[in-house]
Amino acid sequence: MGVLLMAAPLMGQTPVSEVLVQGHRCTVVSPAGLPSNAPLVLILHGLGANREDLFALCKYLYLPPCLFVLPDAPISLSGSSEAFAWYDQSTQSRPDIEKSRDYLFEIMDRFSQEDSSPSGSGELPEPRPILIMGFSQGGVMSLEAGLNYKGKIKAIVSMSGYMADPGKTLAHASAPFKTPILLVHGTEDHIVSEEWTHTTLEALIKAGYHPVLKEFPMAHQITSESLGKVSKFLQRVLVNDI
Repeated sequence: MGVLLMAAPLMGQTPVSEVLVQGHRCTVVSPAGLPSNAPLVLILHGLGANREDLFALCKYLYLPPCLFVLPDAPISLSGSSEAFAWYDQSTQSRPDIEKSRDYLFEIMDRFSQEDSSPSGSGELPEPRPILIMGFSQGGVMSLEAGLNYKGKIKAIVSMSGYMADPGKTLAHASAPFKTPILLVHGTEDHIVSEEWTHTTLEALIKAGYHPVLKEFPMAHQITSESLGKVSKFLQRVLVNDI
């Protein structure tokens, strides 16, 4: 569904590996010598895509050294080994969303603490702070998982996403109200309506959050302009250490 208007660059000498979580593949990009407190950036693809679809973002977000994790969604489409979904799009299945949310919780638990080892004092380092972002269904899941994860969510970005059921997503939200949240939407998007976007925005504000909505003259896609806004937002979050 999405169009990323750029070719994926080479990652140079940055180690890229594949890890299985609950039997599903995750691409992991981990620069050599990465500090144990460097952020974890979780990038979630949209409907019918896979972990490779947004791989270029690891380069084009222009972030300081981070641990990037890009998982396949857990639902295979028509038996395909390369096309996945986070939930049944036709029914907006809440059980699917919750199951995928719990899968993402496991991923965040694993990779935010994986490199932690006791210091000389015998104490474990703090888990990595987490930036969670996604496109389309991945944007839906970035909100669902980011708002409800009990660990440290440093920022949430939903690109062309929404909350299918704001009342249920926000019923027991764990993220502090100060958590930076960016919503990105295309004014020519005929898949995720402007109404859905504004319903999501209003629900977050009513709950006590302070989301930022940025709209662009684009369809259901990622463009250089919209990605530039996401990059600046995340850079600001990391610089200000919110």
